[in-house]
Amino acid sequence: MKRAIVAFCLIGLAGLASAGPAKPTVVSLDYCADQFVLALADRDQILAVSKDAERKFSHLRASAAGIPKVRAAAEDVIALHPNLVVRSWGGDARALSLYERFGIRTVQIGYGEDIDSAIGVTRAVAAEIGQSARVDALIAASPPPRPANGLSALYVTPGGVSAGQGTMIDAIMRHAGLSNANTGTGWTGLPLERLVQAPPALMLTAFFGFDDDATDRWSVSRHPVMQRLMRDARVVAMDESRVSCPAWLVADEADSIARALEAAP
Repeated sequence: MKRAIVAFCLIGLAGLASAGPAKPTVVSLDYCADQFVLALADRDQILAVSKDAERKFSHLRASAAGIPKVRAAAEDVIALHPNLVVRSWGGDARALSLYERFGIRTVQIGYGEDIDSAIGVTRAVAAEIGQSARVDALIAASPPPRPANGLSALYVTPGGVSAGQGTMIDAIMRHAGLSNANTGTGWTGLPLERLVQAPPALMLTAFFGFDDDATDRWSVSRHPVMQRLMRDARVVAMDESRVSCPAWLVADEADSIARALEAAP
């Protein structure tokens, strides 16, 4: 009998030794943070995701089904007793010290302005939630950059905002083999007069058709001339849910654009 008890205890101790450290439990506070948590964390690590996790602009919305949703209010988050809070902009920054007082660490998602930095941000978040091995597989499947194809594209949004040099959209274009027709720096307005003089042959559009976009009747995209330019150009609609956050998904979006251009018009 004693031998049996000793053997049972040894088996139990061996199991504990091989189990490894427990992964932290996680709450994400906004739909950008949701993408990282849903892609990287084990299901049983996730205590809750944001209220926007299943909305159209959340790329991994299907994975959020069945997971509790939480307001970004500090009292609601603390009541869940997570080990980690992952956020991009969600919640009140003043709550971060309160989380610390309750022994909850905050993972602040960094900013990425190109594909490499977006992958770096993804790796950093994965390390915080104990999923470095999983992120390796995720990034290994990330599409490589395409060779330059000689095409130039203009990024157009319903609010009349375009992306110039040094933006993530510009990096996505280059990853897809395109050059950016917007030679400005950062986020710029659409120069309607210049576009009339040199109409772009290719436009990348995003956020058209969203119920909650910021378009109004005075937006450049509603101007008859701009609408004509868009009708005359080849238009590739981007997946907004892959470009709203500096995550590994931006490389997938570049690949999607390149595939669309390779397809017959």
